Formats: sequence, C-alpha cells, structure tokens
Amino acid sequence: MNRHDRARLGAGALLVLTIAAAPLPGAQGGDSAPQPIKVGRDEQTRLGVVSEALREAPAPAGPTTTARVLDPAPLIQLDSELSAASASLTASRAEAERTRKLYAEDRTASARAVETASAQAQADALRVSAAQRRLLLEWGDGIAAMSAKRRAALLNDLAHVRSELVRVELPNGLPPPASGAMVRLQSSPDTPAMHARILGMLPVADPRLQTRGVLAELSGAQATLAVGQMLSATLPAGASAPGVVLPRTALLRKGSQVWAYVQTAPETFVRREVTAYQPTAAGWFVGKAFAPGDRVVTAGAGALLGVETPAAGGD
Repeated sequence: MNRHDRARLGAGALLVLTIAAAPLPGAQGGDSAPQPIKVGRDEQTRLGVVSEALREAPAPAGPTTTARVLDPAPLIQLDSELSAASASLTASRAEAERTRKLYAEDRTASARAVETASAQAQADALRVSAAQRRLLLEWGDGIAAMSAKRRAALLNDLAHVRSELVRVELPNGLPPPASGAMVRLQSSPDTPAMHARILGMLPVADPRLQTRGVLAELSGAQATLAVGQMLSATLPAGASAPGVVLPRTALLRKGSQVWAYVQTAPETFVRREVTAYQPTAAGWFVGKAFAPGDRVVTAGAGALLGVETPAAGGD
C-alpha cells in the first residue's frame, strides 16, 4: 500500500467516525428544552400510560417546632431606662445650649459652666446609645427598630396583659420567616390554635437547644398564657400561594433533575421539570410550571421517557 492509498483510507475512516458521532435527526441535546412527543392511543394502552387532572391545593404548613412565653419585665425595664436617658439628654442639651448662649452674649455664665453642661449632655448621649445597643443585643431588630410610639403601645399592651411575647425556636438550617408573617401556636394538640405575628430574629441562641429564635407577638383574648409556658409552633410555609400536588407516581428522574409528563393533547405529551417543590404526604407540592387542570401522567412515565430518548431511557 503506497502513501496515497493510506491517505485515502485515513480520510474514509475519519468520514465514518464523523457520521457516527453526528446526532440523529430529531435527537435532543442535553441542554435543550424537552420537545413534545406524539404517542397514539393504541400505543398509550400498550405502554400503560394513564393521566389525571391536577387540582388546586393550598400551600402546606411549615415545619413544627417549640415556643416559649417570655417574661416582658426585662424589656419594660430596659425601655424605661432608655426613656429616662432620652429625657435627660433632651434636658442636658437644652441646658448646654442655654449656657453657651449666656457665655457668648454677656459672660454671665462661666467657661467652666459651659464645659460642665457640655459634658453632661455627652454623658446622657452615651447613656441613650448604651440603652439602644442593649435593646438591639437582647431583643433584636424587631424591637429596636420600632418607633417610640409603636414600642410604647406594645409595652402598654404587655403591661395590661393584652399582648404577650413568644420566642419561637428556629430549626437549624431553616431560613428565618419574614417579619409580619404569622406563626401558629398551640398549648396542646386538643386546644384551639393561636396566631402570633413575627417581629424579627432574636440575637441570643437558646442555651439548651443551641437554636436561634424568632420573636412573635400574641395579641387579643388569647394572650393570657403564663410566663415560661411551652407551646408547639408551626412556622409559615415558604410558599403561601396555592398550587398543585404532583403524585409521586408522576415523578421521574433524568440526570440530576426531576420531571413529570403533561398530556397537552389526546396524543401529545411534554416533559416538564419539577422545581421549587415541597414534599407532602400526598406528593410534591409545586407552585409554578404546573397548574390546576393540567393532566399529568401517573403511570407509564418511564415508558414515555423511553419513547422520547430511546438511547438514554430513564435513570
């Protein structure tokens, strides 16, 4: 075999390899969106394909944890200290300004009096700052960021037992619920449920459980619990809008993703990815990509995947 023959043979082998590696018509790339597939009624029966319509379902409840009624006396005492320091600061600043004015106009006030008044105003400002820091470090931003009027109203309700503060333990790894969300409380399984509004995160971990906590306000006629009483708490779910529940028989895994087939016409099916799901006893709750009325394949999904991707099949 001469050099030209070997060159022709090498070119032919390269052509065969190129043809073998080329994708077949209609084959889908790994990153492309799934395309609808057609499956006749007789073929559906042979493959055992069954579909059912989805119905709207409420968002499932969030995780269950423990809660404890807090003693409001330390907060009331701290707020009283802050109010007293703020009043002293207002008075000392006014006195310092008056003393400076007298000294500047006719020197009826001495330079030492000006220094003393200024020092007193600075000391009162430090007292206010220290009380504000304690409020933040002990009770969190939910209390510290309140306006003086709103905090005064809360403390008045606490003093007259029209409201109570509850510490709700946050399970490890769970993101904190948003301020203003409602948490469900019960003193025992057979007692009526109570609802408290979340004020914010508490900065100090529980010394025994080593968990972070959120501060919630329980208001109204139900705010008659004893200080230190333990409660069960159900945190708000991550999704609050209604959605649908996908039966577990409709779910299949391909690659690292979970999918379900939707029947869009009597003989047409399309594979949709399942994302942002929440497992429940009945299946997987999802709030997007699937809607009430969609017909999902609850039997034969693996067979449809074999039809769609005959070389790969399901995982």
